[in-house]
Amino acid sequence: MNDETAGVFPGDEDIATGYPGDEIMPEGITKHSKKIDKRIVIVVVAIIVVVAIFAIFSDPIISSINKIGMIEIPGLGGTDQMQMLVIGQPSVDLLADLDNQRDLVYYRVKDAANLEVNLAEQLAEFDMILLDQHMGTTPYDKSVSRALGEAIENYVMTGGKLVVVMDSGIYRSGGEFGTGIANDVIGWEETFGNLIPVECDEGQQGIPTCTQPVFVTGKIKRLDQDSEIMQGIETAPADPRYDPLNMTTFDVKPLSKQVAYIDSVEGTENYPGIVEKSLLIGKSIYFNYDPAITPGIWQNTLEYLR
Repeated sequence: MNDETAGVFPGDEDIATGYPGDEIMPEGITKHSKKIDKRIVIVVVAIIVVVAIFAIFSDPIISSINKIGMIEIPGLGGTDQMQMLVIGQPSVDLLADLDNQRDLVYYRVKDAANLEVNLAEQLAEFDMILLDQHMGTTPYDKSVSRALGEAIENYVMTGGKLVVVMDSGIYRSGGEFGTGIANDVIGWEETFGNLIPVECDEGQQGIPTCTQPVFVTGKIKRLDQDSEIMQGIETAPADPRYDPLNMTTFDVKPLSKQVAYIDSVEGTENYPGIVEKSLLIGKSIYFNYDPAITPGIWQNTLEYLR
């Protein structure tokens, strides 16, 4: 045994000399151990970067201003309370009902005419849009601009939720000085594409049915047995001893799944009540009456959309 191998047992050569090709560094550090140290540093840095990215993006997601990279996705709010944008002039009763549902929804009311710039960014701040202009007294009150219609369509197609009430949005704003309406557009298709689950049909003397209110005394009856909107509700009013509902509606044509219908007690007529469009993501629901008159159905709708 020579001096070079003194004290080295068989199989200990690597222990004594490091890995093959390693140069012995001061205090026993080898090039191989340096490589391992570099890998550890890289892994630690990567973990720090991931944690930092999560910290930056988690708050916007929770507050429903959802951003993944450069893509904004509405409708992914992390809180139980929905953020709702109300466009138009809902009834006093519906606003009072929303005030009573603060645990489900927080809402802001804006006029369509005041939504003009940065539309995609503004809409993406909300989980849901309620387009309810049915209390308006002029065609302009029930109009939206082409740009707003397209922004709402894109909002829903990327995961947002929309409820349209009665004759809201049937006119396109524009015309002279932007304060009137386009006289060659009526109905929803020209402004919202195929988003709205009903269409304005041609009525008597060629007058569009979505411009002719029908006054009905009747009941709301369930059609879709699987719908969460009508969960636990077959008929409204539920008790036959209650008076039927007096409501204003329209003889529109349903294009998608009917959730409920309006059954007149004064004749054989019935009208679409609630219609929902089937979408890959996002939701589009049409109410053919003021939702305030059926508070149970409306609350189910909010729960469903939350």
